[in-house]
Amino acid sequence: MTRSRFGFSHPVLDHGRSVAFRSSEHPTGLDLLLEGLLVRRRSWMSKHEDSAEEVTSQPELQDVINQIGMGPAQIFWGLLGGGVWLADGAELLLVSSVTRSLQSEWHLTPYMKGTIVSAVYLGILIGNYSSGPCSQRFGRREMIVTSYSGIFLCGILSCASASAYEFLVIRFFGGIFIGVGQPAWLAISSEVTPVYWKVVMAAASQSLFVFGEMYVSFVIMMDDMTMQVLHWRLLLRFGALPSLCLAAISMLYLNESPIFLALKGHIKEARTVIETMARQNQAMPTSLRFRQPHVHPPDTSILSQMRRQMSVVFQNALLVPTIVLMSTCFTLNLTYFGCLFAFPQVLPTLMHGQAASELLVGALWELPGLALGLLLGISATRRTALKFYLTSLSCFLLCFIVGVHYGQSKLPKAMLLIGYYGVKCVPNIGFIVAYQMSAELYPTEARTMGSALCLAGGRLAAMLAPMVYESIVTWTGGFLPFFLVMATMCVSNLYMVGG
Repeated sequence: MTRSRFGFSHPVLDHGRSVAFRSSEHPTGLDLLLEGLLVRRRSWMSKHEDSAEEVTSQPELQDVINQIGMGPAQIFWGLLGGGVWLADGAELLLVSSVTRSLQSEWHLTPYMKGTIVSAVYLGILIGNYSSGPCSQRFGRREMIVTSYSGIFLCGILSCASASAYEFLVIRFFGGIFIGVGQPAWLAISSEVTPVYWKVVMAAASQSLFVFGEMYVSFVIMMDDMTMQVLHWRLLLRFGALPSLCLAAISMLYLNESPIFLALKGHIKEARTVIETMARQNQAMPTSLRFRQPHVHPPDTSILSQMRRQMSVVFQNALLVPTIVLMSTCFTLNLTYFGCLFAFPQVLPTLMHGQAASELLVGALWELPGLALGLLLGISATRRTALKFYLTSLSCFLLCFIVGVHYGQSKLPKAMLLIGYYGVKCVPNIGFIVAYQMSAELYPTEARTMGSALCLAGGRLAAMLAPMVYESIVTWTGGFLPFFLVMATMCVSNLYMVGG
């Protein structure tokens, strides 16, 4: 017999069968009432068991995205969201190129010239760090649109600078806006791309950095081929145009990440984005229903959200990989952005009137590096690809040093060009592999923070790179020791990755 909550037993509830009906041909009203309650209870339990089984059998949202596949939807996302790399490449090469003109107009010391560029990278560092919790709280899309708008505004304001300090402050805030958009794009790129195509998407979006450099190189060529007398105010206006176009288009057409929407509990909006993706790719999945991910209760502040994400990133299982990845990003960015600052300074003396065209050719050589990084990202392990990049970069740096030192005959000049093109080409392998690892290594709730920390480690190096270059040139009287230091750091990082 089943005992009720009131302390008595009734045969209707005993083992789910009505004993009262078996013992009497005329059931009482209470018997009929309890029998009805039992039937309803069975129906309710069956309905909820079926519902629970249905929810459990639903696929993960990433599985639905894999069914949709790669197509125009991801390309559209890559052009609008990945445009942060285009704006980044245009702004950084432009600021590095006009520092010689700023030095002549405002009589800057070498340290002040390096400080102006370092301030941009310091802003990017702060922007990268703050992007994690902000994009997790307000959305990836909002951070990307904010990035474009801020880059354009700071680019226009810097044209009216009356002093070096005013220019430095404005470019610092411009760097913050650059840094805000990058981790947000890394997160959204990883979340809207099928698993097999993630590396391809990363390589394609990072290639836009090269197109930003090419755009600025072309504008500089139109101004002064020798790069001796640049009209920097006019160049800065042209440099801000890509950000304006991207901001306007992104406000209208850039969609939010469906995984982010689902994580925030906005299931209807996430299904709408998934349906739009499927329609654009012409590959409707078997069902648009997916298993709702675990939703964390809303945080009371950004700081509490940041603390939770940091605890995930630096847990025991992820501590060593995070340290190695951050050090790899540090070496990669110190070398790449140090050379990005150094080449506009040294090419006018090495190329004799063809500095601007060689700047453009160097930017073009980054495209084969992206293609090679894509190939290694698909066919090789992440560690193997990083070893290949570090070994090759060390060799090209040494080749450039030898070519500059013995630059009177044809062979050293050929070595100079090979080393220069190789130094522009190979680092893109590291950017693709290292930044893709930063998006793959961490769970969804801390993915933006993990990517932001790796980017921040790289931006710290980028911030130091101009000052390191100017310091070494001041102490030694030449620029070759700087490239030797970079080669030494690549060898040290190779040992760390191999261990």
